[in-house]
Amino acid sequence: MANENVLNVQEQPADSDSRDNKWKVGGTMEVLSGGSINVESGASIVLEPGASLERVGVQVLTPICGNAKVGVTAGWIITAADNISQATLPASSTSSTLIIPITGLNIGDTLTGVSVSGQVESAGANVTLVMSVRKTVAVAGGNTDAEIGTDNVGTLVADTLISSANLVVTGLTEVLAEGEAAYVLLTGTTAAVTDIALNSIITTVTRA
Repeated sequence: MANENVLNVQEQPADSDSRDNKWKVGGTMEVLSGGSINVESGASIVLEPGASLERVGVQVLTPICGNAKVGVTAGWIITAADNISQATLPASSTSSTLIIPITGLNIGDTLTGVSVSGQVESAGANVTLVMSVRKTVAVAGGNTDAEIGTDNVGTLVADTLISSANLVVTGLTEVLAEGEAAYVLLTGTTAAVTDIALNSIITTVTRA
């Protein structure tokens, strides 16, 4: 069983030249809740070759605008003739598909989750929305395309906010490499007098 050693440092001991003082950690140094590491002006954090600084739970916001496109089944309208960034699915649409590339990612990022933000106007009629998180890989014989996670909102019969509370894929462990890309495929169905309006997707990554 591993031992957990806690070092509570209040201040650095006096020294004629504080630049000679070094802390060496052979295991993991954890900053507890409420703590912080303050790097003063003129100081730096140097990562030696092979070292990494990992940030867990980084959230990347991708607005739905000109980066999205209609899929095989028509219906979605991307940034219609108005002054707002969103994609809308009007009433009486069936299995309409929308493709949104996941942008803002770095090679080496680990994709851990994806959610969708927007709203549904139902007026008592049925609305469904399914999300498929997918990854393409460039290969000589033709790009491959595979689903890595999926979720859906069920059948909505009331005005509903779409968020990470009801349309989210979690538990992913996809490490992005050169030649790979990720995107979201949304499939929506709306009854009469209903519609969907989406404004963004939120991607959660571990960044090294």
